[in-house]
Amino acid sequence: MIIYDLKENYRISHLCRYLKVSKSGYYRWLKLGRPIRYSFDEVLADMIEEIFYETYKGYRFIRDEIIRRYGVIYNDKTVYKYMKILELSSPIRKKRYQCCTKEEPNEKARTVCENFLARNFTASRPLEKLVTDVSYIYSQEGRMYLSVIKDLYDNSIIAYQISQFNDLKLVMNNVYKAIGNNWDPTRFCVIHSDRGYQYTNIVYIRYLDERGITVSHSRKANCYDNACCENFFGHLKSEYLELYDLPKTNDELIQKVDRYIHFYNYARPQRKLKGMTPVDFRMSYLSRSFL
Repeated sequence: MIIYDLKENYRISHLCRYLKVSKSGYYRWLKLGRPIRYSFDEVLADMIEEIFYETYKGYRFIRDEIIRRYGVIYNDKTVYKYMKILELSSPIRKKRYQCCTKEEPNEKARTVCENFLARNFTASRPLEKLVTDVSYIYSQEGRMYLSVIKDLYDNSIIAYQISQFNDLKLVMNNVYKAIGNNWDPTRFCVIHSDRGYQYTNIVYIRYLDERGITVSHSRKANCYDNACCENFFGHLKSEYLELYDLPKTNDELIQKVDRYIHFYNYARPQRKLKGMTPVDFRMSYLSRSFL
């Protein structure tokens, strides 16, 4: 680089200004080891830093977001290499022990349905296959419960509810929110969950059955049957909630969950969705349906 050759005779800031190169770009090039055949792409570095400090995501996400925002294509290895140079790294997701619901002694109080979903997590249209679950979330005031319903067509969270109680009301309020009053019972839909007591309650099953929705339950002691829902909870906690101190209040915790789910649906591209966000992918389907 010319700046390196002339740095003994001229001030680096003057050389950078004259050659229209930023000082940060020059020092990045030095950190890279002054490669001769490789020109440090300052524009790419700036894009990576901008997206990283907005989202704190890894190189795959940042690469997809660069394509989505700027229409410029880089491969994963290039973005990964630049993040190493810039000393940027995303939080590592913790491995978690999976917990399955134990079968209750009073089987007469529960109605367990077949595993209709059978780990076939691919859907051909919205509202064809839904998965639901409840997970713990915490603030300094204590533990709360988050119930979500996820659409497997575009991985969007179509309904969620937060409560201090892990009860039937939490699950049913979320189902009411997702199904609504204009549900079309003629279109096939399956909703899958684990064997939690809320999901095997006759009130839950009867409500869905009356609307023509097939109820599916995971097999006994097999958490992977509902892995898609667990996957979302993992992203929520490792990408957002666990990055910061516990929210001081339950209201603050609810606001954080609101912000993340909006980000997840509207601004988090996924490779399974061809680099689109869940909402963009859904709108693409809807636009084709009206042609």
